[in-house]
Amino acid sequence: MLHRPVFPSVLDNLASLPLLLPEGLLASTLVVVLGLAMLLPRYQRYWLRPVAFVGLGLAGYSKYWLSSQLGRGTALPLFNQLLVLDPLAVFFCLLLFSLTWPLLLLVPPQAQHDADPAAGPVYAVLVLGALMGSCLLVMAFHWLTIYLGLSLVSLASALLIGSYTTPLSTAASLKYLLYSMATTAVMLWGMGYLYGLTGTLALAHPDLPLRLQALPGAVVLTMLLLCLSSILFVLAAAPYHGWVPDVYQAAPATVVAYVATVPKLAAAGVLLRLCQQFLPHLGPILQAQAQQGLAILALLSLIVGNAAALLQNNLQRLLAYGSIAQGGLLMAGIVAMPSSQAGLLYYSVLYGVMSVAAWLGIQVLQHLTGSVRLQDCVGLGRQLPVLGTGITVVMLALVGLPPTAGFTGKFLLFTGLWEHAQRTSSPLGMALLVASLLSTVLSLYYYLKPPYVLFSKPPQRAPIRPRTVQAAPVLMGLLAILLLVAFFSSLLPGTWLG
Repeated sequence: MLHRPVFPSVLDNLASLPLLLPEGLLASTLVVVLGLAMLLPRYQRYWLRPVAFVGLGLAGYSKYWLSSQLGRGTALPLFNQLLVLDPLAVFFCLLLFSLTWPLLLLVPPQAQHDADPAAGPVYAVLVLGALMGSCLLVMAFHWLTIYLGLSLVSLASALLIGSYTTPLSTAASLKYLLYSMATTAVMLWGMGYLYGLTGTLALAHPDLPLRLQALPGAVVLTMLLLCLSSILFVLAAAPYHGWVPDVYQAAPATVVAYVATVPKLAAAGVLLRLCQQFLPHLGPILQAQAQQGLAILALLSLIVGNAAALLQNNLQRLLAYGSIAQGGLLMAGIVAMPSSQAGLLYYSVLYGVMSVAAWLGIQVLQHLTGSVRLQDCVGLGRQLPVLGTGITVVMLALVGLPPTAGFTGKFLLFTGLWEHAQRTSSPLGMALLVASLLSTVLSLYYYLKPPYVLFSKPPQRAPIRPRTVQAAPVLMGLLAILLLVAFFSSLLPGTWLG
């Protein structure tokens, strides 16, 4: 006979199932793709993208429909508070769906030309699997579900990185996997201490504040740093950034466009939730100290990312170190909550668009020149002015210059950092603001290297013309136009800048 308290748990789980419909549709799409890959391997060019698009579209629409049923500020705990459906989770899930949808068009080169008929379906399955893990991560309301979401994201990302089947990509995949395993082990170590000292892994247990505040402060902060290690790894924050340049250089640009965007934003989302839901349990003093620790990591990410990017002439490594600095900006916005909430959410959307567009531009340049070195792209903007203009717009947005939406995003983010520094009167808060501003100044040098090389000198090779219309340059152009439109829209009366 079942113990009486089991029945409410079962009923709660059954009631939660309909609210997990979007993730269920993603899982169903995975199964359908795998089934069709076994039954119709020769005809995948006819069914692969339509099935993936329809499944992802239905999942995104169902998530939007569920969000419309939620009241403002409503949070629904699911599966006995393992997950939560609230505006924060809905925002990040819809953002991740929107960024994944166009990337499904961009199958890596080997999936188009490889004799292996399973290459394309495997790519789609891994992308959708990483997306499902990312959605579970931003909905997580328990340390165990955070761990499971991170594990799914890391495993799918490692397999995606190695999908190019070259020695470099295989080594990069192994490096990513080893880093992931190490940080996950450290995270489990911290979770073990947390459970042993508090008796729970829930983020909202009623006795958690009393149990945490009864512990020595040094023990709590050390335990928290251990628990955050895997999240900081996915976010590519220093000192967990060692894998980034080698992995981003060796993996296909399409894969990096996904790995550098969707998992990173999911990690930022779960870190934001922890700052809102978990840190207040520590008490005012420990909470302030924990936020100061995150501010130090954000400062370190800004310094390391910008300093290393200044020395790069390889486009992939340049954007890799720039991604570390961008992660530092996201962490700075998280530390400055709630003053920076609007700026952080807006910049999260912009970062996703800018990152995808930048890596698509690299893919196009690599396709045209066979190289990602800056010196091999000299004068290419004069030969292909539309392509060069699109890349220039994206780089201006990454710097944060008008007339791109990157200016609006950084303006809002810096405004939040200023308000946070004034509200807390913290020297570290002011240092974070100054470092973020200096980061933008330094990024002028390395983000404007590609436009300078593309347009400043005459071409040193015969004119290059693409033989066919590719999806990557079209998508990059559309995203560049979106960055321009978003900036001018922000100038309208009643908007942030208008």
